[in-house]
Amino acid sequence: MTIILNAKLETVKNCTSPYSSSKSMKFTTLTTLALHQLIPSKTPTGTLAFSPDANHFFTMPKHGFIRKTDKIQYPTFSMASQLDETTDASAPLYTKADVTEAIRHESILEMGKVVNFFNTLTSSSIRVKPTLLKDQDQVSAHLNKTLNIQNYLFDCDGVLYRGADPMPEVSESIQSLMNNGKKVFFVTNNAGSSRSELKRKLEKVLHCPDGMLSEEMMIGSAYVAAKYLQSRLMGNKDVGNDKTSPRVHVIGTAGLCHEIQSAGFNVSGGPDPEGTSPGMSREDLAAYSFPEVEGKLSESGKIHAVVIGLDNDFNYRKLCIATVLLQHNPQAILVATNLDAFDLVGSDARHLPGNGALVRAVEAASGRDAINVGKPSRLLAQLILEKFNLKAEETIMIGDRLDTDIKFGNDGGMKTGLVLTGCANEASIENAVIVGDQSAIPTLIFPHVGMIK
Repeated sequence: MTIILNAKLETVKNCTSPYSSSKSMKFTTLTTLALHQLIPSKTPTGTLAFSPDANHFFTMPKHGFIRKTDKIQYPTFSMASQLDETTDASAPLYTKADVTEAIRHESILEMGKVVNFFNTLTSSSIRVKPTLLKDQDQVSAHLNKTLNIQNYLFDCDGVLYRGADPMPEVSESIQSLMNNGKKVFFVTNNAGSSRSELKRKLEKVLHCPDGMLSEEMMIGSAYVAAKYLQSRLMGNKDVGNDKTSPRVHVIGTAGLCHEIQSAGFNVSGGPDPEGTSPGMSREDLAAYSFPEVEGKLSESGKIHAVVIGLDNDFNYRKLCIATVLLQHNPQAILVATNLDAFDLVGSDARHLPGNGALVRAVEAASGRDAINVGKPSRLLAQLILEKFNLKAEETIMIGDRLDTDIKFGNDGGMKTGLVLTGCANEASIENAVIVGDQSAIPTLIFPHVGMIK
């Protein structure tokens, strides 16, 4: 993997490398320790440094030196402009454009590994081989002419953006599809945002003109959870009455609470008030009054559902409360907005535990099994196809995860496209082939979503 080093520089002038243009630096597979050993705190101007690990030469900047490094990040970067003595030494040396360009480079390199892997397979090794598309012309021709795709479902994080960084040419691709009359929807397992919040983020990342995107195009798992609860609880004579709405307890964000409240439910839980202790002792739990059910914990039926969405402030206290509510309300539905194991964050693609970790904790403590309404749920596929009157054979799900995005599209009878800008890589694809998991094998594989036009 190619990674970059985010070093703090005192002064950088005329920094050149045999592998890059003037005023740019590239470090390949270079560890913090290796660089610190190579470049002491004071290195004479013009010294030629060499990394055996990276097989890479670079010259020290004139009139300057590199200080002890802060952290390693990926991918490679190019300095946007020449720095001088007035430059803030603590400022990062890469921009959004640098990261986006590096993501493009990494996805193309990963595509090469994928192509090499499939070239080693015999025809009997895999029942259905995905179509491998390496450039924009191939991708566009296959989607428009071979498959005649009319409807596009896009995952978001890892496909359209990574954190706050947009994928290569993603804005041009989305706008091109919409301008050509294609139906576009954004299907995410992220339950942390309401539809309006997701719309605002996409408008910012994709630089779409005002009015191009609508809330109807946003299909987040928070919205799906609310629709599922409506189908199960609203109109049920055993749930609520004319004066009271069904009660739903939420582990998750304010956005998730808002979606469920907007669907007509009485919501408890969500973000804790400031100053709330994250822990709960035996004595604390024994004395807890359970305001979630107005202190009437012994009366069954006070909570009709518990919904679990990603909560960055998840703690033992929230786990205790949800567990006891499920214990005293055995009829309550336990709903997971998704079962994602992790997400990728940072320029070095660190694993951030996903909602699946929270769900497993509640399942283990309560002895209950959650109903997953996010990808790869067939409930979600059915809801989308029916609500928007889409033909599955004319629809493609484009994502970066085999176990959620690709399985979701395949199980729903759609075409599927895997991009290599997120969680999936050659190793995970190889593993899916080896274990014979056909539901995780995509129809197409191509480097990044910017190749769609």
